[in-house]
Amino acid sequence: MSRFLTSVAGLLWPLAALIFSSLALAAEPTTVTDIAGRTVTVNAPVSRVMLADSRALVALNILNPQAPLKGIIAWDNAMQIKVPDLAKAYRAKFPEMDQIPVFANPYMSDFSIEQAVVMKPDLIVFDIGLLDKLTGSGTLSNLEKAGIPTIFIDFRQRPLTNTVPSIRLLAKVFGEQSNGEKFIDFYQRRLDMIHQRVSGLSEKQRPTVFIERHAGMKGSDSCCNTFGKGNFGEFIQHAGGKNLGSNWFDAMGGEINEEQLITSNPDFYLMTAANWSGAHKGSISIPLGYSSDLPTAQHKLQGLMDRRSQKVLRAVKQKKVMAFYHQFYDSPFNIAAVEQIAKLLHPDLFGDLDPLADLKMLHEDFSSIDYQGVFWVSPE
Repeated sequence: MSRFLTSVAGLLWPLAALIFSSLALAAEPTTVTDIAGRTVTVNAPVSRVMLADSRALVALNILNPQAPLKGIIAWDNAMQIKVPDLAKAYRAKFPEMDQIPVFANPYMSDFSIEQAVVMKPDLIVFDIGLLDKLTGSGTLSNLEKAGIPTIFIDFRQRPLTNTVPSIRLLAKVFGEQSNGEKFIDFYQRRLDMIHQRVSGLSEKQRPTVFIERHAGMKGSDSCCNTFGKGNFGEFIQHAGGKNLGSNWFDAMGGEINEEQLITSNPDFYLMTAANWSGAHKGSISIPLGYSSDLPTAQHKLQGLMDRRSQKVLRAVKQKKVMAFYHQFYDSPFNIAAVEQIAKLLHPDLFGDLDPLADLKMLHEDFSSIDYQGVFWVSPE
């Protein structure tokens, strides 16, 4: 038997060497500019990639609708811990994802240069929020010395500014420009349409909006974390609203007290929510996402509306409330949330817009997983 295996291996090795050789020849030095403005040379198309945020799988799936795991040799634990419903949805179709090596999220720990050197990636993809940390620690310069290219993408800090260039950047290094441009075409058309329709609104026609980040994640007494000028704050402004958090915070936001919330008395009250019960035992949030159902979502939403600092608000009394799947805050599918916010704030302007149909289309055309679950919910 051992002679047979040796013989077979002797026949297969030249074939394997030929395949890998041709793959190597197909990859050519390609210079790109990442979201941080860094000029990086990568051997593209890349075939061995480390994802420093595993949630970027949604973006890579856009580029490879039938093979989302293509080229991923390691990723962090963000999807497992922060988005278990998304991980479950992908695992159901791609159980082999559990074989991908996992490392600690770089936001929560130091990125291991030694591990990267051992794994020999063609490329490491980082989130833009890590730029200062990785620069200050010397991680970027050490990876450069080791000959490992790195790029930064952003679907999180300035998503409406950086989603298109991030997808285009990833498409170029993966050699999937055609699929990338198909998504970009749809995304940009929707974004431009919303901008055009709200551009004529006066200040008085733009309602005030407070959005509670991580609503109910830490229990009923936790309030009130919000977004500043970035992330969902961008969504609200682009959709024709006035994000109150932008008056208090730059970028990702911060926390205000209950008195400040009650005094602001917004026209609309939004929330981000998800199933955080695994990571936060006291969570009373809405388990929005791929594993959610509408009756549960509406019941949980009512519980959040009945909290002491929310139930006194004009928006809550008038049921001008909506909760959104928190992970829109770090996903190229964020356009669906922008659409839904625009339709909520300005129903007369967007009567012909169907955000749910668009979200289903995004799954059908740009994802390997099926649309299922609940991604936004309003009161009964």
